[in-house]
Amino acid sequence: MLRGQLPPLTTVVGQVVVCEVDMPAFPPHTHVYVAVVTRPEPHYAGARLAMIVTVNDPREAPPEMRENPLPDAVWLRDPPEPTVTNIYARPAFRMRDVPARRPAVQVGRQLRLEALLLRHSAFRSADGSGWAEAVGGTIPSLEEETAGSGFSSWAERELDRMERQSWWHHLKEQRLGPAV
Repeated sequence: MLRGQLPPLTTVVGQVVVCEVDMPAFPPHTHVYVAVVTRPEPHYAGARLAMIVTVNDPREAPPEMRENPLPDAVWLRDPPEPTVTNIYARPAFRMRDVPARRPAVQVGRQLRLEALLLRHSAFRSADGSGWAEAVGGTIPSLEEETAGSGFSSWAERELDRMERQSWWHHLKEQRLGPAV
């Protein structure tokens, strides 16, 4: 389940470790990252698995997909950069203070600094646009504003499912496996 992890982040909700996880339902060019609150602050009452981000990496897509992309596969456009396809943060993990202090923004920035997320989706909500601006990276023009794609309900169920597993209970303080 756990493919690797990034160094811990210190956030207002506590220590957070971003992990890449295996998701057999996704193709190999889609990477799934989960933010795990490993040492919550006393005031944090949210779930330990607090956020999920999916990223498509066009450099890993099959050649036939890259050579003849579907019109709505904006993540395959040049330049070939790892592109956010979906993001969901549970309500307790969302903060409305200074963007740089928001845990979800810190997670996004860490993914960007590690070159795991370099471009944002052209299909995003108003909140998604705000997150993209705070995280930085390539922010394409908005092609369609989305109000809700059903990803939130899937993400909640998936985070709940993973929370019942044990892979995240004893995350180490250093990277695991190959560089994520």
